[in-house]
Amino acid sequence: MPKKRSHGDGGLFYVKSRGLWRGVIDDGFHPDGRRRQRTVTGKTRMIARDKLVALRKEIDAHGAPLDKAVTVEAWAEHWLRTVCEPSMKPAALAGYESAVRKWILPVLRKKRVSALKPSDVRTVTQSVTAAGRAVSSAQKVHAVLSSMLEAARMDGVCAKNVAQDVTPPGRGEGGRGALDTDVALRVLQAALNRPDGSRWWFAILTGMRQGERLGATLDSADLARHEFTVQWSLTEVRFRHGCNDTCGKTRAGACLQRRLIVAPGMTHRQLDGRLCLVRPKSGNARTFPLIPALEDVLTTYLAGDTRPNPHGLIWRNDDGSPITPEQDQAEWRSLLLEAGVITPEQALPPRDRPAGTPETPTTHFARHTTATVLMELGVDAKVIGEIVGHMDVRTTRGYQHVSSAEARRALEALGAHFAGALAR
Repeated sequence: MPKKRSHGDGGLFYVKSRGLWRGVIDDGFHPDGRRRQRTVTGKTRMIARDKLVALRKEIDAHGAPLDKAVTVEAWAEHWLRTVCEPSMKPAALAGYESAVRKWILPVLRKKRVSALKPSDVRTVTQSVTAAGRAVSSAQKVHAVLSSMLEAARMDGVCAKNVAQDVTPPGRGEGGRGALDTDVALRVLQAALNRPDGSRWWFAILTGMRQGERLGATLDSADLARHEFTVQWSLTEVRFRHGCNDTCGKTRAGACLQRRLIVAPGMTHRQLDGRLCLVRPKSGNARTFPLIPALEDVLTTYLAGDTRPNPHGLIWRNDDGSPITPEQDQAEWRSLLLEAGVITPEQALPPRDRPAGTPETPTTHFARHTTATVLMELGVDAKVIGEIVGHMDVRTTRGYQHVSSAEARRALEALGAHFAGALAR
């Protein structure tokens, strides 16, 4: 006689009309008080029993049976809308959506989340590098997929996050190098010939991110205290239909009731269409000392700037509108060409460059130059992190404000390092 099952383990019954064994297990109660039960079936008693045992383990581990039917496509849409959108900054959200729609869904769209294998994860990242993208791009896609699957695990959609069983793609430079000192000097010198050359001095001598420079407002500079506060970052925020898709417009931006996709409670200022000011990447403002060289070029620039300024931006177009990230990159390439750093082919937009054209340094190279030179000068990593705004608490722990004497000494050492360009 089979061993009697304990209370809560469920029961097994033979359903003669169907010729199947049926397993039943209690799983709490419905809102109206009725007992909720889960069932499994099998052609033999042993098959049904094994399914019942597995179901019991799922309930013990996750509080409810796994939702094994959910596809990657369905979960990705749910995850982006309910987990990512309410909490992420617009630029980060756009990056996640791009990774999902361009790389993850084309490979895994119809697969069930609960049935994914490590080989599926590797197929996704391999598709990125096979398309000629940098290893760093594959790393980002892997990180997005892992984050999505971890949320699925926590919600009981799958038993484990298989991406954690896969070693991320090897680290690559991904186009984010640093300018050599002699190259940086030539760029600083060429920038002096431009009306807004101070924008590039701040890029190289402070490590400000592109969005932080383009979103810098006049009240960021405190010339009396010789300080500069990074309090905003310019970013492009996408629109969503505000009409429940009844306006007939394909593009959400053309909807008369359109609304910006920003997380609830996120501080932002809309400047022009999709261009908005949001808080810096870390979410907090940071202040760094203005060394004399920087203060000098900024003061000279501000004194001679009489253009319209409806948004109170330091650097802007002649009509007062914000400088877009694409404009900024194009002007950076033009500056590098003028300084003799790149060729005319490298100065073209990426899509227009002839095949085999060498890599072109982006504006992020300027940011890396700041950190690299400070490191070479022996500045403590914690101070560097606070100056350039690293988010890693292990780097910035212990420093409350970067306007300390130690930070000022670090930036003055950086200025002295570029003395050739500073002595105009």
